[in-house]
Amino acid sequence: MAHIAVARLYARVGWPGCIGCLMLLVSAFALIWLRQEGLHVLKQHRQAMQSATVASSPSVSEPAPASLRTLPPTLPRGIDSVALLKRIKSTVQAGGLTWPQADYRLTPLSDERLATLEIRTTLKGPYPKLRQLISTLLDKEPALALQELSLTRPNGDTLDVEAKVRWVVFLADGWAQAEAGGSR
Repeated sequence: MAHIAVARLYARVGWPGCIGCLMLLVSAFALIWLRQEGLHVLKQHRQAMQSATVASSPSVSEPAPASLRTLPPTLPRGIDSVALLKRIKSTVQAGGLTWPQADYRLTPLSDERLATLEIRTTLKGPYPKLRQLISTLLDKEPALALQELSLTRPNGDTLDVEAKVRWVVFLADGWAQAEAGGSR
């Protein structure tokens, strides 16, 4: 019976068609086998991740360390904005970048968002120094977040870039938990 089916297939499609059908059949078996192997590897990986998570997580009965329970918020207040801007500017200048322009705006606490200080700056200098500055500021100022970054370079021959940066500093103003715990 199989011999008759092969003869009919050969009569309809010829040698190229038979070879194509054989290749499709082999491909289907290979895909099924690879899928099974992939599922097996995925299952092993998932089990390893679960065992690592269980081993590293503290038990539920253990209380949190005292240092974590008494951790005060590190959000600055709006009245600290001038000092914060001076610290940022001095870090920029110490990093070898120029600060030709800066605008800032205080936004009070609302139902949708925390109180914030938005800082829009234009910085000029070499890209590696700019990258280092961003990393340094994010490490030194925990309430500071990089919201937008746009880089332009006048031509391909120069290392200097002009960066338009929008920072947001989250403030403790109006937020009862931060004000009760104090600020830095």
